[in-house]
Amino acid sequence: MKHEDVWRALDTLAAEKGLSPSGLARAAGLDPTTFNRSKRACSEGRLRWPSMESLSRVLVATGASLENFTALVGGARALSMGRGHRARHLPLVALSSMADPVLFDADGFPSGIGWDETEVPQPGDPHGYAVRVDIPALEPAFRHGGTLILSPEAPVRPGDRVILRPWNAVPRVGILAARSPRGAPGRTIVEPLDGQGGPVPSDGFMWMHRIMWASF
Repeated sequence: MKHEDVWRALDTLAAEKGLSPSGLARAAGLDPTTFNRSKRACSEGRLRWPSMESLSRVLVATGASLENFTALVGGARALSMGRGHRARHLPLVALSSMADPVLFDADGFPSGIGWDETEVPQPGDPHGYAVRVDIPALEPAFRHGGTLILSPEAPVRPGDRVILRPWNAVPRVGILAARSPRGAPGRTIVEPLDGQGGPVPSDGFMWMHRIMWASF
């Protein structure tokens, strides 16, 4: 078992749940910095491993089994859906095409032509949709060729992974760091996963959808 394999498995599990490493730590009742990359090695270079207590809390918080986690450590790119997991067919679009204005209605819901279809886990949102990651810029957070499931109606909080659609700009994929109420002074800050982004006015985007699940 290699150090990088264990941490990759934790990162993959976080992405499966639409969380950042700090979001996964918070969900498990741990200090938000527990799984930060800066904590994975000491200043003198000695490697740090997640504790058994931390791993146990993560499994409870995410509902993953020890077998699931072991499979991720062994190189699996996603959790198995397993028997009885509810699935449905969702509209599917390529990430590079999301700036096309005909793909979404005025409320930010999928509409119009240009959509494909895929069978994925049930997101619990009748307006949920899937996005195919057809660009390599999101690696290692999301692999090229993977699928993201988004919910337009899910609440979005700091720490959530999102796709934000600014006015007259291409969508941004990242982690929500801060958000001002729409119409109030301030900025919405999305830490980009693709190297593009920065603060936008609180009323400077059409919609922001939460990434609920990721498959590689």
